[in-house]
Amino acid sequence: MHALDIRSHLINIMKESVKRFNNSATSQKAAQLTLASLLAAVPIITIIFGILSLTPALSSLESTLIGFIESNLAPGSSNEVITYLLSFSDQAKNLSLAGFATLLLTALLLLNSFENSVQSIWGIHDKRSIKDKLLTYWAILTLGPILLAASLSLYGTLISYQLAGIELSQFIDKLFDIGKFLIYTFMLLLLNYLAPNTNSSIKLSLICSAIGAFSLILLNTLFANFAQFFANYQVIYGAFAALPIFLVWLQASWVIVLATICLNATLHEYRQSQ
Repeated sequence: MHALDIRSHLINIMKESVKRFNNSATSQKAAQLTLASLLAAVPIITIIFGILSLTPALSSLESTLIGFIESNLAPGSSNEVITYLLSFSDQAKNLSLAGFATLLLTALLLLNSFENSVQSIWGIHDKRSIKDKLLTYWAILTLGPILLAASLSLYGTLISYQLAGIELSQFIDKLFDIGKFLIYTFMLLLLNYLAPNTNSSIKLSLICSAIGAFSLILLNTLFANFAQFFANYQVIYGAFAALPIFLVWLQASWVIVLATICLNATLHEYRQSQ
């Protein structure tokens, strides 16, 4: 294909993706998911750690997973946010069966809200049966944490080297960055491939997930570079200074995730039209 043709196709795809993003009210959907995430964060963390604790081979990776979450939350708020989340999660373990069922329902409602957003962006009107929904949600809540924790084993080894003061070669340091990119890509692939209620292409989903992973890393880099300016919030909000920073980061993250969904839907539509 001629270079000009490739450029023309890429421009058309980007235009259609932006159009889909605007027509689907994606920013509003991101705001809704941000609120839902605040309510579901503790239940999801509790479920993930519960699943890991039931898997002896992976139970030792809890601290690695905590380190990964802490290092990838919004710079300037990660320490406070992860402390509160883990504290609430520990308290949630003491809940009764009915209380735990309520937590599980909250997590499922977040996944349902996300799935509805995905179907709306794709323009899919056929709804999944309750059985299919539960199987998909359970796959995300169980398969996701297990595979993520397994992939974090290498990541945890590199972190332990850093904490021990062992100087890593530039090659190993690059592997560290690549590992983070692959983890982001895997998490987005899980959402891009499983969420749409249609026969989605894993290849196209992977392309969109890789672009989204790069965007999320860029977002964290921007937040890290501007973290010094967030110190002003400490004067205004005091102990609650981490909250507005975290909310802005969470909203921006959901915008990126939904943007990959828009791109994925556009690529599938574009492929069918050719």
